[in-house]
Amino acid sequence: MNLKENEIIVKESVLNKIIAILIFFAFIFVMICKSDINFLKEKLFLQNGIITFISVFLFFLFLISIVKILDDKPLLKINDYGFWYRNSFIPFFPLKFWQWNEIDFVELNVVRYAKYRTGKGLIIHKKNSLATKTIYLEDLNYPKEAIINKFKKHSNFLDYYNRNNIK
Repeated sequence: MNLKENEIIVKESVLNKIIAILIFFAFIFVMICKSDINFLKEKLFLQNGIITFISVFLFFLFLISIVKILDDKPLLKINDYGFWYRNSFIPFFPLKFWQWNEIDFVELNVVRYAKYRTGKGLIIHKKNSLATKTIYLEDLNYPKEAIINKFKKHSNFLDYYNRNNIK
């Protein structure tokens, strides 16, 4: 049995990485263009605390988005041993690993992504712990059914999503 054939590897698309770079660059560019020319002088830059904080924060996010292009680690990796997931948006951080025997059960349910946005997601509950991990299936560029079937095969699976949507 070749393990590579039974693996699901979900990576972030290069287009999403490039869009993030362009967005942060645009924020920085507009901020510099709309401010005074004197904005970049060290004395005035340090006197205005909020502008300094926003500038440093945007520049930090811009640098992270540039470095993310070099990071080739997946967002999610599932195989017969367990699953790995990215726990941080910061590039080159190690992936977290949960073995299948550490999982109590997995719920397929409606999850909230943002204030006004919901979608299909997996909520994974760890045995003898309050720790959970939510995998937002709407954000992954991989067939949802393949990911769901892999979790059904290796864990106690509760399908609340389809039960809620019965008409």
